[in-house]
Amino acid sequence: MSAPSTENLATRLRQVRLAKRVDTAPKPPVTWHVIKVALTVPTIAWLAIAVVVLIVKLAAGDGFSGIGAVTAAGWLAVNQTALMIGGVTIGVLPLVPTLLVGYGTYRVVKRATAESGSFNELLSIAGTAVAGPLLATALALAVVADGASASAIGNPNALAAFGTTILVHGVAAMCGLLPRVVQPFLEEFAIPASDRVGARGGAAAFAVLIVGGALAVFFGYLTHFGAIGDLIADGNTFDGYLGLTGLSILYLPNMVIGAAAMTVGASATFGGTVLDSFSTFAGAMPPLPVAGVVPTSDLGAAGALMFAAPIAAGILLGWYTRSDNVKAHFRAIGVGAALASGLMVVVTAVSGGTLGEIGKVGVSIPVAGVFTFTSVGVTAALVAGVLWLVGRRGTPVQVEVDGSDEAELDEPFFDEDDDFEQIAESDVEVDELDVEDEFAEEDAEEAEGASPSAPADDK
Repeated sequence: MSAPSTENLATRLRQVRLAKRVDTAPKPPVTWHVIKVALTVPTIAWLAIAVVVLIVKLAAGDGFSGIGAVTAAGWLAVNQTALMIGGVTIGVLPLVPTLLVGYGTYRVVKRATAESGSFNELLSIAGTAVAGPLLATALALAVVADGASASAIGNPNALAAFGTTILVHGVAAMCGLLPRVVQPFLEEFAIPASDRVGARGGAAAFAVLIVGGALAVFFGYLTHFGAIGDLIADGNTFDGYLGLTGLSILYLPNMVIGAAAMTVGASATFGGTVLDSFSTFAGAMPPLPVAGVVPTSDLGAAGALMFAAPIAAGILLGWYTRSDNVKAHFRAIGVGAALASGLMVVVTAVSGGTLGEIGKVGVSIPVAGVFTFTSVGVTAALVAGVLWLVGRRGTPVQVEVDGSDEAELDEPFFDEDDDFEQIAESDVEVDELDVEDEFAEEDAEEAEGASPSAPADDK
């Protein structure tokens, strides 16, 4: 019987290696894993809401009646769906529960995609993480509709409920996917370094604005500590004190966002009260302790301190995006200011709304966006001009072209990690040939080691 040829052995070894690679390749998530991604956040949220509702009802002496409808309404409120209670529309909903639920979706998606290999698998996990809350929203709408006749909770807008659920959990799921998809996305579409650095600078500038709003709320709390105490005292009992304090904590991010919008020059409305950084027109206010931080008189010269936030944000953006190329520098500033403005528009839209008979609560969304772009962008542009006047710019990028060094090319001075490596097509072909040669040599070596010694020729 003739000995097996080297080519046949190499083919068989190649098939074995390919089979091992297929076995070790990442597999799509199993059914139980998909169920966990879809239902973990809704299940935990419903249980937490049910516990809170049960405690409140027992403290108020209402018993267990209507607990299902109230729990379902709580899930809708967590997803920023406007509710109608006793004929009064509650459109301004606290952001703390929404942030907690969104963070839960973010963590679930990030953990589930940690070992995912394909883009389709990443999208399927993100879609599953949104589909689960949508199913919970559909169940909540059915429960609220079933108990509408026995409770004061009216039927909310179903389309709006599904839309806000997709918004909350969709954004959270996309944030969970960012660590896996952002770098391939940048490489695929060749996003310029100026745009990427500008986006990071814009996110940092927006964070500075939020910090400025938080400081404004904190100083308002210190200034109106007595008024806040009087509003808490309206609770009359310990349960009332606890409830008003808890609601104030839940609405605290709403107040911070409103104050952040005021720092860029927008005016805020709280029922009958309209105010900006300098003037205040007092009127009816929501009976919540957190509303006590709102000034009841003009701030005057002290209100000018609020503009320190956009100035600091603009300085940060202008310094972070510094470059030897003036066009790249201003392009990055424009991208950063646009991103900060877009984020401000989103958060002001979510944090405001209608509060029953009190009226509108929040900030004018277009004004907040335009003022954010203008204040941050103009300040950053002034910083760029100062940097050019004093000569504090980046070091010129040295690029070797045809064996010679050419300085001060049109390359932005950003982090070295942000620069794309330009690879010629010939280099790619050479690399592929080298890989094929190495693979062929590996097959030959394995075949030579595995083949038996050839028999001696018969004489």
